[in-house]
Amino acid sequence: MKKTLYQILGVDPKASSQDIEVAYAKRLEEMQMSSIQDPNKLVVLQQSKAVLSDPTQRAAYDGSLSGRNAAAPAAAKDEPEPSFLRQWGKWITAGVVLVGVGVWWARHSAPPPVQILPAQQIASRPVAPSPQPVQPASELATSAAANNVPPAAVSISSPADLPANPLLGEWSCNDAISGRNSKYNFQQDGALSIASSDAPTTDLKYELSGRTLKLTDPKQVSTLAIEELVARKMILYAGTGGQRVVCTR
Repeated sequence: MKKTLYQILGVDPKASSQDIEVAYAKRLEEMQMSSIQDPNKLVVLQQSKAVLSDPTQRAAYDGSLSGRNAAAPAAAKDEPEPSFLRQWGKWITAGVVLVGVGVWWARHSAPPPVQILPAQQIASRPVAPSPQPVQPASELATSAAANNVPPAAVSISSPADLPANPLLGEWSCNDAISGRNSKYNFQQDGALSIASSDAPTTDLKYELSGRTLKLTDPKQVSTLAIEELVARKMILYAGTGGQRVVCTR
């Protein structure tokens, strides 16, 4: 059986936040005293502590454990414990891929350098006429009446429609730590429902501000950073342990 985050830290599933901090410090000291340093074990230890220290992430992880235990057979044969790379290799690979995507996106999203034109080219460029201010409808109607212009000839400019919320609709999301797949459904009125095959549906409120996504439920408020958001892909960053949720349409 694959070790749980509780087993990695060596704590009980009902351990308090203080117990988790103490266990993490103890495990970290043991790794530092070891003659063989394994950076992969340090990454997994940090991610385990980050998930179990955050109430929202811990609740979601506990839900995934409950679903996993319910689906397991009542009497399972003892199997040899898999190696560390076999157990966590795919998550480490996924993390490396996400870091690579983030570096590529940062490089390609930088604004192009400002091109300074010589004075001669600037002088030769035609000067566009200044935009005329838009008159209110009442002033247009008065002006049309004063100049004997029929009402049908008066045109009233309307402001452009606001851009649609890029989060709206349903996303298929994967948690890189727990491996759980969920459906995130963002609605126009700020409501968000998260449905998973191994946990009950969760209803939240969301608020998007720049690259910050705030999720609110009756008990607490969680803040996620948006690393990438395009038409059919979104990457959310949660917690200080490097946990990422990758979503696609």
